Amino acid sequence: MDQLVQRFPGSRLAVNAATAFVIWLALTWLNQVIDPLMSYYLATAAMYATAMFGMTILLGLSGQVSLGNGALMAVGGYVFALTSLNWQTVPILGTPWNAVWSMIFAGIGGVVFGLVIGGIAARLRGPYLAGLTLGVAVGVPAIANRFPGLLGGENGLMLQVPYPAGGYQSVSEVPSDDFSEEGSGEDFGGDEPLYEEIPDDLFDEAPVDDGFAEEDMLTDDDMLTEDDFLSEDDFATDEGFEADVDSDLDSGVAEEDLLTEDDFLSEDDFATDEGFEADLDSELDEGAADELVDTPGIGDSDVGGDLDVAGVDSGFVIEQWQASVAIAVACIVGFIALNLVRGRQGRVWQAVRDDPIAAAVSGISPSGSKVSAFVVSSLFAALAGAVFAQILSYVGPGAFTLGLSLSLLVGIVLGGRNSFIGAIIGAVILVWLPEFVLGLSADRGWEDQITNNAPNFIYGLLVVIVVLVAPGGLVGGVQGLLRRGKAGSRSG
Repeated sequence: MDQLVQRFPGSRLAVNAATAFVIWLALTWLNQVIDPLMSYYLATAAMYATAMFGMTILLGLSGQVSLGNGALMAVGGYVFALTSLNWQTVPILGTPWNAVWSMIFAGIGGVVFGLVIGGIAARLRGPYLAGLTLGVAVGVPAIANRFPGLLGGENGLMLQVPYPAGGYQSVSEVPSDDFSEEGSGEDFGGDEPLYEEIPDDLFDEAPVDDGFAEEDMLTDDDMLTEDDFLSEDDFATDEGFEADVDSDLDSGVAEEDLLTEDDFLSEDDFATDEGFEADLDSELDEGAADELVDTPGIGDSDVGGDLDVAGVDSGFVIEQWQASVAIAVACIVGFIALNLVRGRQGRVWQAVRDDPIAAAVSGISPSGSKVSAFVVSSLFAALAGAVFAQILSYVGPGAFTLGLSLSLLVGIVLGGRNSFIGAIIGAVILVWLPEFVLGLSADRGWEDQITNNAPNFIYGLLVVIVVLVAPGGLVGGVQGLLRRGKAGSRSG
């Protein structure tokens, strides 16, 4: 491969493009044959891989520890949501807005934010750099609570995916006839008010008649007492009633005039289901089915053949669409990352990581190298955040917590911080492990508290084991074993 690159300088770009294209084809085919739940897992893994490609450059090649990539994802997610919800046309160009433009502006937002944070981080190292990025991870999502009118506050912003045709309806275009100031409260659109002022003399005292005499007033003798009400002795008893009925029967009512069980309907007098079905079948055979009313079903609507009420293809699966978007973005980001790492910029990052003083003597700017690594990592994280917003159909502080930043760090440590394959493995672990624990808890009958905390415990345990046994992650450990195996075979 190295000889091919040296002989044909442009072959590296072609090889990286071919690699990304083959991976895209394979994952796209896989997305079409798996069920929607697995497509959702595939979309989430691709999103994690996109963010961790940037962490591979920042942590693995540049040597900068970052605990704030979740906040960088929040920047991309919010920029994607704000531009999607508020812009109907592309600035300057005037073309209709779509989700691709939102992704582009999300990447631009990530680059700008990466320049700001990278400029500050370039002067820090070790725990001070970790503290800065930790503050970013905690502070950036909390900004949404300070501007609830713009960023939605704690509730966040809801999105419709895929991006609606024609864009989201502008606030100025929403009909306001029923909610205008003229139609609320006092006026309701009319010129005259619905109420009149109350006259001042309406509640004046009524005239008093002074012609009443003292004997016209009520006295104690006019009040009701207990003697004026019926007592228990005034009501007829059951015994008396039964005696009167018996005497009436004995005196004139004949026995044949009394009702017996034969006078009531029995079970044989009611129609059975079998008889009803037989009658219905005979009517249908004779042509009575033509007289039945044909009730229109869902397929008889005027919407169209394969379209539902919203105008979306009835065979459309949202999880497959989300996975296709995540796969496309991950492959594009992977192609860019491969060209950066395998080119001159990758060697610059490694030189500054290994020995900043020697790199500075050779004409490399250590601070510029660190800033560029932060910018690239922020770009990839912002694109991952835009994909994450489309997977969740939501953007809010609850989606970009400190736990997300720590999960990205754990994934890159487990998979291997110096390899893009390690980033992919780490992304798969982040998606697979919680589901594995959930299935295990269902089989074992664990309590919810244990089920919710078990993935974090396993993450921590795996990190400790990997750091002690294979500091380079799973990929680094496998590569070390292969190197030792080759060295042993040569010596033998």
